[in-house]
Amino acid sequence: MSRKFESKRGRKKGDINRGNKVNRNDGNINFLEGRNVVFEGLNSGRKIKKIFIDVGALKSGKDGKIAEITELARERGVAIVPTERGELDRISQTDSHQGIIAEAVPRAEISLTGLLKSIRGKKEPFILVLGEVMYEHNLGAIIRTAEGAGVDAIVIPKRRTAPLSPTVARVSMGASEYVPLIRESITSALSILRRERVMIFGVETGGDHQYYDMDMTGSTALVFGGEDRGLTTTIRDRCDEVVSIPLLGKIGSLNVGISVGVVLFERLRQEGLKG
Repeated sequence: MSRKFESKRGRKKGDINRGNKVNRNDGNINFLEGRNVVFEGLNSGRKIKKIFIDVGALKSGKDGKIAEITELARERGVAIVPTERGELDRISQTDSHQGIIAEAVPRAEISLTGLLKSIRGKKEPFILVLGEVMYEHNLGAIIRTAEGAGVDAIVIPKRRTAPLSPTVARVSMGASEYVPLIRESITSALSILRRERVMIFGVETGGDHQYYDMDMTGSTALVFGGEDRGLTTTIRDRCDEVVSIPLLGKIGSLNVGISVGVVLFERLRQEGLKG
């Protein structure tokens, strides 16, 4: 049966096709933008209410990723809403929606204690702790890197950190659908990790050891400062070891996202050697 697409005529401002009004300020909805983000949202089992797709892409049938998404959406019972490109532009918060935006139910929040309990006896925890990351693109890139390195969760402070926005999800390329982001006091999180006998490594310029000289296998937490500063004295004192990345240039530090990637994958390398 062919699908009849509705024209712009007669549509009210703020509607996407008939009866599909979108409120970008609805706190009960997360917007997922872009092909990979929407696909991973569906693939991860995220509860998605509906997916708005560029009507031209649906008509042409030439976009393989869009076809894959629509097929998966139908399997999941998620409504597909053919939508004019201009309307997608109006809704988008990233300016890079790739002709597809999904309305998703926010994920239930999880505590660090709950996360550690859920994996106890199944695997050794691998936790990333971020002191402060204010820029959405940095946070999105870090989430993507963390997912690739097998991180179980990322702990961020309740304040002075970028929100898990559509931009963060877009930059993460869908990795935000798999790595829990836990908002918790950093000092409290480190106390919880210490009680669980997780080895805590702080990472900053001027650390006591080079990061590759330390055994980071097993139950491990890696702690980083922020974009503009290193670890606070309070956080540093709660780490078991403080390591650094050697630099040869005149600039005294790396972007926090780069630093995270370097050390996360050293830990992954060591785990591989351990077998």
